[in-house]
Amino acid sequence: MKLHPFFDDPNAVLVSRTPVSECPTWDEFRMGGRQVLAALEIEIEGERPVLKPNLTSGEHFADPETGITTHPAFMWGMLDYLLEHGARRGECYILEDPRNTNTDEVRHWRNTGCLEVAEATGCKLREPLTFQCTRRRVPNAFVRPWFNVGTLAVAPNSVFINVPKMKTHNLGITTLNMKNMQGAVRAADRHFCGQAWSMMPLEYRKRGGNMPRAVHELWQERIAWHFCDVARAAPPHLCVIEGIVGRDGTGFQRGDNYSLGLSVAGRNMVAVDSVGSYLMGFDPKKLVYLRVAANAGLGPNNLSQIKVYEVRDGKAVPCHDLAAYRAPRPFRVFSPVIEDDAETYAR
Repeated sequence: MKLHPFFDDPNAVLVSRTPVSECPTWDEFRMGGRQVLAALEIEIEGERPVLKPNLTSGEHFADPETGITTHPAFMWGMLDYLLEHGARRGECYILEDPRNTNTDEVRHWRNTGCLEVAEATGCKLREPLTFQCTRRRVPNAFVRPWFNVGTLAVAPNSVFINVPKMKTHNLGITTLNMKNMQGAVRAADRHFCGQAWSMMPLEYRKRGGNMPRAVHELWQERIAWHFCDVARAAPPHLCVIEGIVGRDGTGFQRGDNYSLGLSVAGRNMVAVDSVGSYLMGFDPKKLVYLRVAANAGLGPNNLSQIKVYEVRDGKAVPCHDLAAYRAPRPFRVFSPVIEDDAETYAR
């Protein structure tokens, strides 16, 4: 894979905006996916592109217009561009578990929109089921020395592209590239929220319900350890946040959608998540998972250390006013904290 020379720097991040309507159409999502890859000038050199969206439980939602999952048409636009720039039809993949259960039953992918994308582009749909996973060692592990991850994500001839949704989460606060990698782990191993809770001091686990912020941030730290371990086991080659429509609230049923037309891309998950979080209205230096990741040496969460580019006339150029891309109002977070999250983590 080749990119524009700007993005040889892992701390370089691209922000792309396309004009969208209040309820974006599939064509508008496709344009967003194409534009960000065109500005990156990505070229595939014989590898197999593997896209990892956020479609967890996608089979259970009525349609992809909920704003809860990565929109399939955004990936359609990405795949169209990749097929025009070195990828081969029949050798592109979407890797995700759209059901989020612990079984190895075949997933049907209905309601996700990916069946239509597969028919149009020839891409193949795969899940990180037990027989399609590879055990990967975690260097300098926080939690465990290995994880079972989707084989396609770590195959030597894959270009692994992380494609999360721009949204909030009741524990992660923002759920972007680092949390999206949870879906690349074998189902039985990826219950990170519960696993992180089991690592909390017993006196906190007995409380339940709403909790003081200090307790919640301790829980955030524990889940961040899991994110860092997976990032070390299966680092993506490229990260592309779909923020054509963003979503706040819990990240699931409760929340509102934001029609933004944004995409955020780069090589480093921490850098891309930091810019994405800022655009959502948060200070990346205050977000626990980004602070843990930065301290672990996985990338910068300080915007002053990130080279930000924007798309102008189809080309990547230095961005001198990142604030101009911020959401018109900060994303809210619904979480089991006694106080309001958004105020604490806002910039």
